[in-house]
Amino acid sequence: MSTATLTAPVARTARRTRTVERFLFDLDGTITRQEILPEIARAVGLEREIAELTRITMAGSVPFESSLRRRVEILRQVPISEVRAIVAQVEIDPDIAAFLAEHRDRCTIVTGNLDVWIADLVAELDVDCVSSIADADGDRLLGVRHVLDKSEVAADFAGAICMVGDGYNDLGLIAASEYGVAYGGVHPPAPGLMAVASHAIYDPKRLCDLLSALS
Repeated sequence: MSTATLTAPVARTARRTRTVERFLFDLDGTITRQEILPEIARAVGLEREIAELTRITMAGSVPFESSLRRRVEILRQVPISEVRAIVAQVEIDPDIAAFLAEHRDRCTIVTGNLDVWIADLVAELDVDCVSSIADADGDRLLGVRHVLDKSEVAADFAGAICMVGDGYNDLGLIAASEYGVAYGGVHPPAPGLMAVASHAIYDPKRLCDLLSALS
C-alpha cells in the first residue's frame, strides 16, 4: 500500500475561508485499525457471511442502510455484552487517539455502527459520537431503529468542518466539508471519495500533522 500523502487537492480545492471548528471522524478503519463488524463476525464464526457484504458496501456497490440491516440481522443472535467484549479488543490507532484526546471538545465520531455495540469504545475515547441506533431488550439486540445517513450530519454543526473517512458512505459528508480527507490508513479509500475529497492521506502521522495544522 502506498504511504504517500497528497498535500495538493485531489479533485477540489479546500474551502479555506473559515477556520475549522469541528473535526469529524469515521470510526471503522479510521480511528480503529480494523473494520469492526468483520471482527465481530470473525470472533463468532460468521466471517464469511459478513466479509463480502462489508467489502461491497465500502465500495458503494450496495446502499449502506440495506447492507447494515442485513449484517445486523446476521449478527443479531450474539449478545450485546459479547459484542462489546469483542469490540474492546479492536486496536485503536494511537496517533489518531492522541489527536482526539488533545482536541476532545472539537472532535466528533460519525459512524454507521450501532450505538449499543460501540458504547464502551466511545466512552474510552471520550468524544462526542453520532451513530446508528439499535432497538434492544437488555442484552438482546432486536434490530435497527435508525441507520445514520452521514450526508445529513454536516447541517448539525456550525462553522467549518473537516471530515476524515474511508468508505463510500462517507462521501456526502466529505463533499460537504471545508476539508474532506479520503483516508487510507487501513485500506485504500473507496474510489468515489477521490472525486470529492480535498486531500488523500495514507499514513496516520501525516493525517494528524494535517489536522494539527488546521486546528
